[in-house]
Amino acid sequence: MPDVIVFAGPSACGIGRSRVSGLRWLPPVRRGDSDHLLERSRRAGVLVICDGIFGSEPAVSHSELCRAMDAGWSIWGVSSIGAIRAHELRFDGMRGFGYVYNQFERFPDFTDDEMCLIYVPDPPYFQVTEALVNLRYALERRKHIVGISDEAQLRVLVELRAMWFGDRTEDRIRQVMVQQGGIDAVTADALLAWTRAHRVKSIDLAKLLAERPWAASRHPVSASSMTAAVDMPAPVFSSSCSRGSGRPSRN
Repeated sequence: MPDVIVFAGPSACGIGRSRVSGLRWLPPVRRGDSDHLLERSRRAGVLVICDGIFGSEPAVSHSELCRAMDAGWSIWGVSSIGAIRAHELRFDGMRGFGYVYNQFERFPDFTDDEMCLIYVPDPPYFQVTEALVNLRYALERRKHIVGISDEAQLRVLVELRAMWFGDRTEDRIRQVMVQQGGIDAVTADALLAWTRAHRVKSIDLAKLLAERPWAASRHPVSASSMTAAVDMPAPVFSSSCSRGSGRPSRN
């Protein structure tokens, strides 16, 4: 079996790493990490790019990922900057997986900003803000169950998309839901609680690591298979990954 190396931070919070065997976990990817890995490795393996750093220092580049693929590595992108790079390099051999990755095909105006958040830079990488894509997923799954109209959903998403991702705290999101969305406070609290327990960025990573598609195929995952994965029952994650303090990083 090839070595499987996972670059992950806040998206892995709540995933029982010790119960997922055969993986080497590394912190959120930075520019140069892939090249350094190639220099130290005796053989090609599998890279799972999930979370990564940007803004405070250069993000992982397209060229270094292409060098890894040229060297025989299979690279999968999921959840965060991994989904972004997988979409950008989808014609160059990088594979994408899951709901977040699939949004680029669903919505032509889907932007990188929806995956971004601020988090504490040390393990277990507690979130300080919420990724908008997590709320989008929650609204799609729960709005009719909790009584949120399509019009209210649109108003909330438009307002939050116009906001810098570093301002999307849970309190600010709740305020937008109540004031701009016209959603009552009890319903807003119920949806936010469900969001904390079903963050799709974490769900995508957990499903990818459970399915390990690199073991079954050397070909890219089709859109239909990604959609099927999204429709699987969602695991529940600990809400303790929502709180923390310290110097924030970006993802």
